[in-house]
Amino acid sequence: MDIKYFLRLQPGFENFSDPHLAVFVRMLNVAIYPARHSFTVRGEQGHALYLIMDGAVTTTSGGALTGDGADRSLRVGEWVGLLSLVENLPAFENCTTSESVTVASFNRVQFDDLFELAPPIGRHLLYMLAKQLARTLLAQNSRLSAQSRLSK
Repeated sequence: MDIKYFLRLQPGFENFSDPHLAVFVRMLNVAIYPARHSFTVRGEQGHALYLIMDGAVTTTSGGALTGDGADRSLRVGEWVGLLSLVENLPAFENCTTSESVTVASFNRVQFDDLFELAPPIGRHLLYMLAKQLARTLLAQNSRLSAQSRLSK
């Protein structure tokens, strides 16, 4: 599969210049992982950001504080481990392959380099990261508020 073409099909990536997209493509590592492979483990620092190119990944959120967990299936074109780009930030969910999956990965060091080599894509990933942090914090706040109401 042509990864540059695949990226152009992803929301937010369709308008980047060819040179910037080429830099990003060179940084990506495409690999196949077997079923039950863990990309992130809740409470541990993730290793990379992954773009699902084929297959599915199951995420389980929740945690020790709330005791709950909600499974969600991520499919082709979705990103896994976005919070791994933030140093010393533990994952808020478990992300495990449901089946064999092909992903393109990108690590924290490459993320730092991207701002120098392809700034528009670096800013776009930073925007995606900010949105994910906001969603995660809102979800955690809702879970803690619900727990607080139940314990009264």
